[in-house]
Amino acid sequence: MDYDFKWIRPNMSLYHIDKNCPFPITLLNSGNLADDFNKYAEDFFNAAESVIHYLGEDAAENGDIAKLDLWYFAMVYLYRQSMELLLKANIFKIVTAENDRKLIIGDIRHDLKQGYDKLLELKDLEYTDNDNANWLWKYLADISRIDKESDMFRYPFGSNLNVLFDKQTHISLAATHDNMNKAFNILSELYKTGNFTEQEYEAYSPQLIIEGGHYYQQSVVGYKYAQHSFYPYYSSYEEVGNFLKEKVVNDNKKELFMPMCYMYRNAVELGLKRIIIEDSHIERTKALKILRRKKHSIRGLWNSIVDEVDKYSNAPDDDTTLNDTTQYIQAFHDFDQSSDLFRYPCNKNLQVYFSEEKVLDIENVASCFEELCNFLDAVDSMLSEIKDYEAEMASYYDYY
Repeated sequence: MDYDFKWIRPNMSLYHIDKNCPFPITLLNSGNLADDFNKYAEDFFNAAESVIHYLGEDAAENGDIAKLDLWYFAMVYLYRQSMELLLKANIFKIVTAENDRKLIIGDIRHDLKQGYDKLLELKDLEYTDNDNANWLWKYLADISRIDKESDMFRYPFGSNLNVLFDKQTHISLAATHDNMNKAFNILSELYKTGNFTEQEYEAYSPQLIIEGGHYYQQSVVGYKYAQHSFYPYYSSYEEVGNFLKEKVVNDNKKELFMPMCYMYRNAVELGLKRIIIEDSHIERTKALKILRRKKHSIRGLWNSIVDEVDKYSNAPDDDTTLNDTTQYIQAFHDFDQSSDLFRYPCNKNLQVYFSEEKVLDIENVASCFEELCNFLDAVDSMLSEIKDYEAEMASYYDYY
């Protein structure tokens, strides 16, 4: 089977549209933030559902059992993001004054429990009002305990170098699926009717991480050798991005376009951070400072490492790959500087994204992301081999 390997090319453009483009997409938000947040929530939830159903139903049959482990991080983030969006949709349905909205969003940030508590306060409801409300409070509290800042499923370690899984953990995908579905359905019903549903849902105890389950419906994470490693997270986001691209193109699921783009965008950020931390000759303490300072800026991260990539690439004078890559980095930076364009319908100041119609070519956008990810993979391999060779030579000379 032929494989169309995608590589950095000159004169790329995110806005290029083929004359006979088979997969155009029109991006346009309504400006009604409650509705827009609800729509994004549904899209991220549907993306998570597509991933978990593939893992639970098709991965083993297709010989993709490794994906049960690798895709876990991106999948849980998709679910978690859908909850955050839906909570904020519920809040914006009640709070309409812009300044009040800004204050609330600034207070709750990404904290699901705090968002739920604020929503209950605004609606003058108690989480003890019915069984569903009570279960949801406990579930969101558990997620916030584990992932208050929405970063533990996006990055291999937090700001204090803490890791999420410090031991090998066998996680039930069935429990993850049922609990996420119950939580989303409760919040969705609350958005539609203003009340908690009395409907009974299949679910497990209100915990994010529940161990056990059938062997082919488990995600095994927390390998000791991979602690603090960017590889599992980078691969998770890149591969789920590829998977969602196939769903968009082959099944005409254009509603998965934004989740797809965020998967790719986070993979690029992770790929750059992996090079800086794991492959470069930058001293680790300095490298960590670069990550903290540059945060989500892929341009800032790239500028921190481009000279070393140039130094060790040994490219011919007429090779334009490095300059072409800088063009990719700049294009993605200009399109999404804060890593929120694909996750939210507005920025933190409530300025609406895509308030005017924007038409893009789905395959072109996906290809641009894939090409950059493939380049970052190649750089990782190159610098890793160089460091291994240097370590081997140092050991040789130390021996003699």
